[in-house]
Amino acid sequence: MVLKNLENRLERIFERSLSKPFKSALQPVEIGQRIVREVDLGRRVSTSGLVAPNHIKLWLSADDAARFSGFQKALINELAETVRQHSLTEGYNFVGPVSIEVFIDDDLVLGQMEAVAEFQDGASEPRVIASDGRTYIIGDRPLIIGRTSDCDIMINEGSVSRRHAEIWKTAEGVAVRDLQSTNGTVVNGHRITAVSLSPRDEIEIGTLRLRIELA
Repeated sequence: MVLKNLENRLERIFERSLSKPFKSALQPVEIGQRIVREVDLGRRVSTSGLVAPNHIKLWLSADDAARFSGFQKALINELAETVRQHSLTEGYNFVGPVSIEVFIDDDLVLGQMEAVAEFQDGASEPRVIASDGRTYIIGDRPLIIGRTSDCDIMINEGSVSRRHAEIWKTAEGVAVRDLQSTNGTVVNGHRITAVSLSPRDEIEIGTLRLRIELA
């Protein structure tokens, strides 16, 4: 499912630019499959559970790199999001933010690639991942969720209050607070006033589902 979502998102971004037939050419979903495999192979058991590599180095042939040249930033962003979504599904934690570097290897031919997944420490960058694909970084100020256009996370539904809830960073991680909304904020099936969150928790506001990523 994670890789299918990657394929669908890339198709929308590239607007068929990469769907033309290239004999033996590397396809974006193949890169996603390889990266996910390397992340799975590199996972480790720690005191806080399973920890996965968060820094991926990817080597492409010159010909494949040229095909992606106009879309490399979008490709990297989508691949990083695939790693985050896969790790969330599998229950992996990270030691730092997910990052991907792409290099050209002149010894590789069209359709070949190499990938290495490593652990790289870094400052945590918690974010909110919405069920509709939107992603929001949780910075120094709270993210306001609501129906009006001035909210950080806008949900255009009548059941959602104008300023419905807020998500903010704490010393321990991330928390959510209901802003006295009409229909309430639900976490893991329970209506809450304010509660700390873990990456496995699910927030429900209207029909939107939200999850937290802490790295």
